[in-house]
Amino acid sequence: MRLTFAICDDDGEQTKGLRRMLADWSADKPFSLQITEYEDAEEFSFDYPENPCDLLLLDIEMKGINGMELAKKLRDRGDMLPIIFITGYSEYMSEGYDVEALHYLLKPISPQKLYGVLDKYIERYSSHSREILVTCGGRALHIPTDSIIYIEAFGRKIQLHLADKGTLDCGMNLGSFENVTGLIHCHRSYLVNLRFVRSIGKNTAVLDNGEELPVSRRLFSDVNRQFIDFYTGG
Repeated sequence: MRLTFAICDDDGEQTKGLRRMLADWSADKPFSLQITEYEDAEEFSFDYPENPCDLLLLDIEMKGINGMELAKKLRDRGDMLPIIFITGYSEYMSEGYDVEALHYLLKPISPQKLYGVLDKYIERYSSHSREILVTCGGRALHIPTDSIIYIEAFGRKIQLHLADKGTLDCGMNLGSFENVTGLIHCHRSYLVNLRFVRSIGKNTAVLDNGEELPVSRRLFSDVNRQFIDFYTGG
């Protein structure tokens, strides 16, 4: 399994320190950790739709759009990306709760406190990997992740294709499903569940039911590797 954490901070030294701490924390974990770095909120906002992440370590005091404004924009469009706020000012804490931040760390960052927060995140990540809460037609539904064949995005909405219930139209986005084990991006508009994939080609993924989903050229190598790893235990 691979996780992607993003650091958004305009302080280069702070970013280097966080990267070192993340590397130390993940060294003995049963997964690989990819770390992406952004110097400001605008850079993150531009890249995030194409390169989503599982967790965002977000500085609040930045030039241009600050971290709190970025978090509010994510929440306003229904994106519940887990966020750990990092700041030198405790007065932001109440706003952090308003956007449902995972945690709030004051500078200078203590490795032990960061590791404790990350360990709790992984525990929650693992315990929720078999079921996900979705909002469809004003109703909140628990959906077993093993029943999701694939998810297709249509602008600001998505359609879930389920093995046992047909389809569900939801006012959510693909980013809400990025940390679901087994679901991977085969195309910018599609997440597919590897357990329902029969084969991967350079342009299409063939499902067990015969349906074909597009595979983007940029993602093919990564999709093919994850498909092989999924069935070989790599």
